[in-house]
Amino acid sequence: MNGLTATIYRGSNEIGGTLIGLQTTRSRILLDAGYPLFLNGNPIDGSVVNQSPDELLKLEILPKIDGLYAWDSPSFGGVIISHAHLDHYGLLKYVHPNIPIYLSAGTKKLIEVSQIFKICDQYPINSKIFKMYESFVVGEFTIKPYLMDHSAFDAAAFEIKANDKTVIYSGDFRGHGRKSICLDSFISQATKQSNVLFTEGSMVSRDDELTITEDELELSAVNELKDKSGIALVQSSSQNIDRIVSFYRAALRLNRMFVVDVYTANVLQELHSLGNKIPYPSYEKMKVFYPYRLTQKIFNEIGAEYAKRFSAYHIPKEQIEARQSEIVMMVRPSMRKDLELCNISDGTFIYSMWQGYRNSDYQQRFEGWLKERNFRDTFLHTSGHAKVSDIRRLIDGLNPKKIVPIHTMAPEAFTQYSDKVELQEDGISFEV
Repeated sequence: MNGLTATIYRGSNEIGGTLIGLQTTRSRILLDAGYPLFLNGNPIDGSVVNQSPDELLKLEILPKIDGLYAWDSPSFGGVIISHAHLDHYGLLKYVHPNIPIYLSAGTKKLIEVSQIFKICDQYPINSKIFKMYESFVVGEFTIKPYLMDHSAFDAAAFEIKANDKTVIYSGDFRGHGRKSICLDSFISQATKQSNVLFTEGSMVSRDDELTITEDELELSAVNELKDKSGIALVQSSSQNIDRIVSFYRAALRLNRMFVVDVYTANVLQELHSLGNKIPYPSYEKMKVFYPYRLTQKIFNEIGAEYAKRFSAYHIPKEQIEARQSEIVMMVRPSMRKDLELCNISDGTFIYSMWQGYRNSDYQQRFEGWLKERNFRDTFLHTSGHAKVSDIRRLIDGLNPKKIVPIHTMAPEAFTQYSDKVELQEDGISFEV
């Protein structure tokens, strides 16, 4: 057999935990190795994470994939990671150490920072760095990565060729971020009429969710704060660089300081060190705050250099209290005690993440405390995933022979977009 087969090990009918296998007679690769977001239809409980591999296999958090894991004889030529979200790389700790992991420099750096700060488990990665738009070879596969617009920095889509067949994997993408031109470029450059297009559809089941551009979000932040006194607190992901840029630019337009905590400062510094033109602490009006518990952890467990490197940009609690109306500050619930010592009140709290995260008791207690301090509450967010119109634009522009939905709760909805849609099931191999 000189063909090419594909297997969605997970992702045919759920968001997150993506793993897609491609196989010829002599080569195997895996596209993403994601930790799932759901178990039996419910969000995964944190207590599951530390269970043994045998238990994780029973729960199917680890899909049954021969030749992938550390306890098997390795039979994969490589695992290709699209971006640094745990639902796309979170199972790497179980992958056999002899299997190379292909990822971009930005993705590797974000994973390393997460490991250094113990946000995810520490484990060695047999990494091979690819560059966007430069093809690389793994066994019989030739793989070309394309930079994509997504809420994860340095996210990639892939064009994979083997045995005269072409597979395109969109990864996670969108067309309304600060790199929206990447989607246009991908549609223009990628091979047309590929044998299979695997495309994400996270927003297909959430098509009523408001989707605005990052530029519009920036302007909304300016309009929200321009007539307000008091400090502006923003809760967003420290690794969502587009969002940080949006609020930093808004702060500059408001002639306010932009304050990030020392972890966020390290994320920005490390990505900047790769040559990326993004704000980092030496930029105009950017200051660094040192939450007590995090700072102690850095000095005691992580390494003092990760705190000392920003000492020139440190803003103490006293300055935050004295200059409240001059500040836009990124926060998270774990900083509540530090914020109490800053004696802040009568400000604005902007929540800029998926609303579903707000339901936890921890988050509710934090927001309740802000209300006690007379904070106004506003929601200002836009998705990191493609709206339906951009998914359809991708399909129409690439005109593949076969469309396979992944990373979606509503794969059947894709049948409205094209008569080339083929719904697949997890664990069932099919010919490309």
